Amino acid sequence: DLTAAEAGKAKKFGGLPDDYEETVLNPFKEALLQQIMRSLQFFYSGTTYNDVDRIVLAGGTANLAGLDTLIETRLGTPCSVANPFDNMRISDRVDAGRLMKDAPSMMIACGLAMRSFD
Repeated sequence: DLTAAEAGKAKKFGGLPDDYEETVLNPFKEALLQQIMRSLQFFYSGTTYNDVDRIVLAGGTANLAGLDTLIETRLGTPCSVANPFDNMRISDRVDAGRLMKDAPSMMIACGLAMRSFD
């Protein structure tokens, strides 16, 4: 058994059990998909809308490999992973690959950094 901190490191850098994807990750993705479906049904029932144009995933979980494809395939709605750095110029001193890997979890930080304090 891994602690939460150890599991986080193992997810990011490797070292998870061989059956992790089958026994943990895939059931988690399915549960997440069910929650998204419930959220959409709640949205539809409370509005005049009966469809959405796109689902945008944000946060650390958005980086799960294949999650966007699973959602798009099962719901029939285009799905993408948010990247707040898409239209930003990134300094050469920043490791762009690492930044892009963490981009979906940086949405709030980017929003706060761009905020004006007039």
